[in-house]
Amino acid sequence: MIKDKIIVPRGIRYIGEWKDFCFSNFPSKCIINKQLPGCGFTEYCINGPENVILCSPRKMLLENKKGQHENDVYLVVNEMDKDPDSDKDISKDTKPKEFVLVEEKKDNSEIYERLYREIDTYTYQRYLSGLPAKILVTYDSYRIVKDILEKLRIFERFVTVVDEFQSILHDARFKSNTEMRFMEYLKQSPTAYFVSATPMMDEYLEMLDEFKDLPYFDLDWYSSDSSRVIKPKLDIYLMRSVGEKASEIIQKYLSKDFDEVVVMRDGQPVKVVSDEAVFYVNSVNHIISIIKKNELTPEQVNILCSRTDDNAKRIKRKLGKSFTIGKVPKKTEKPKMFTFCTRTVYLGADFYSLCAKSFIFSDSNSDCLAVDISEDLPQILGRQRLFNNPWKNSATFYYRTTADYREMKKEDFQAILDRKNKATNDLLLSYKSTPDTAKFSLVKKFEEAVQIKNYLNDYIAVNHIINSNGDIILKPVINQLVLVNEIRAFQIQQYDYADRCSVFSTVHNKLTPDDISNQKVVEFLRIYKNLKTIYDKLKMLCEYGLSEVEIDIVLGQLNDSDEVKSYYTILKPEKLKNLYYNSTNIKKYLGIVTFSPELLVNTIHQNFNPGEKYSLSNLKVKLGDLYSSISYTAVPKANDILNYFEVKEYMTTEVVDGKKKRVRGYELLKRKDN
Repeated sequence: MIKDKIIVPRGIRYIGEWKDFCFSNFPSKCIINKQLPGCGFTEYCINGPENVILCSPRKMLLENKKGQHENDVYLVVNEMDKDPDSDKDISKDTKPKEFVLVEEKKDNSEIYERLYREIDTYTYQRYLSGLPAKILVTYDSYRIVKDILEKLRIFERFVTVVDEFQSILHDARFKSNTEMRFMEYLKQSPTAYFVSATPMMDEYLEMLDEFKDLPYFDLDWYSSDSSRVIKPKLDIYLMRSVGEKASEIIQKYLSKDFDEVVVMRDGQPVKVVSDEAVFYVNSVNHIISIIKKNELTPEQVNILCSRTDDNAKRIKRKLGKSFTIGKVPKKTEKPKMFTFCTRTVYLGADFYSLCAKSFIFSDSNSDCLAVDISEDLPQILGRQRLFNNPWKNSATFYYRTTADYREMKKEDFQAILDRKNKATNDLLLSYKSTPDTAKFSLVKKFEEAVQIKNYLNDYIAVNHIINSNGDIILKPVINQLVLVNEIRAFQIQQYDYADRCSVFSTVHNKLTPDDISNQKVVEFLRIYKNLKTIYDKLKMLCEYGLSEVEIDIVLGQLNDSDEVKSYYTILKPEKLKNLYYNSTNIKKYLGIVTFSPELLVNTIHQNFNPGEKYSLSNLKVKLGDLYSSISYTAVPKANDILNYFEVKEYMTTEVVDGKKKRVRGYELLKRKDN
């Protein structure tokens, strides 16, 4: 893929300030990597001289822009597309005939007619006023606007801008047909500018026919004025669970233990207190659980997620009728103490808080909770817009690796891809060899399979093609978006989140490639992860020559249950050196001097594993030995294990006084969050 660089002139911070910028300077269809989140590209689309159809992947983001610009834009609120997987031709009633999709008109015609009248009125009024028309539309509603503007014979006057186009790939997992058909409609458009600050990576663009041959332009903000590019500050920590870490932060805020900084404003020192927190958690269920656990009230909480009936009902059912799906606050509104955001808000939302801190949670063991480091993180870091916010360009990133949970070998994944690709080709061959009289029935079964199984066994999709008579023809095709999406999801889980070194390296390479300190940490973690003994790990941690800041970063990548982290935190380098980094010496010393509850938890987790089975008597003996090794004076009981593991009771045979006897036992299922 050949890329052209366009240097943004010195003195320009926002696209709207760039007098020579206009879409006509670019090819009619191309990719524009704006590079810098918050550079005002969307604002240019709304305030610039061209008639624009601005396509966004999220209705909430468009509502946010509509709230900022009121009567200057027309927002298509499409009540017909509640189901993201449905794609009906709502402009006409097609004739029933063989091989043609028969659509039910229902009351969609009334909605269509209203939209037609409103768009006609809006565009005509803008024309009379000598102002360009700006139509805001979601990806799945683009076809409606296109159809109406074509009927009004003014579609050719508009440029189509696809904002945050990487979402076409990301969203393919849950609304694959919509995204695929959106691309088909774009093929019929004379213009299509695919815009993002975090576009799909080159290797994925090359896999998709729609993108691989498009001209590509990078906007270079750095060369002529490096001060325009502010490097983000990202604190990175390993976590045990989303709920546990989020609750810890919330309780700190509730107790008014706020972070604060002193900044200079108008030549005077001013103390800024962070009493607002924004949580990025891509799961409505997780958000509900966190709110319930911490007994938060509607006055304290703003939930920003997709505006679906299912989400709205779930929130009210589980949290109470007073809880609702919120809106992105306007500039004049005071944000609530806690804002919870799903991926709906990762892209394009504008937050105008003067003091909010951002907390990002990524669990690679859950598809929905895995944050794409290459694309999601830079977007999230660009959500806070006010430069007066001292935490504008910073965030705290909590993650879980895949290493011990969902590890999958590359060859096993490739075998899955091969199986699904073979099934796809077999089905396409079957369709070709099917008699014409049966093709329609077969393709309807393909469409049904997509709705029921969502590409579980193959990549067959059904395209809706409008012929010269205005009829919709059904055609089976390969959904490349789903295929590439699965490849990307695998690489995120198994490569980006393989271990703490992989996570830190990916973050560092994407966000702070020139940071010398981070380079040193990356190298340290690369060596550290291959060490096997506590002795070697402690010795390296104490003698590698890391600064205090670098040590803090490294410790943040270690589990709280990691013995190395516990020993270093409690004893510090000098004492560990005196104990020769020997775990026996360390445990003995800790047992004499102090007892650490953290050490107890670490010891239990180091010596017991899920899947193991113990009779109650054997369990009591093993716990007693472990207690003694760390000078824990409690009387051991078999039931103590219930504090650390979920268990299943079972019966087993044990020899007691030379006789076999049936006794109770526990099977360890999974660790509890202590």
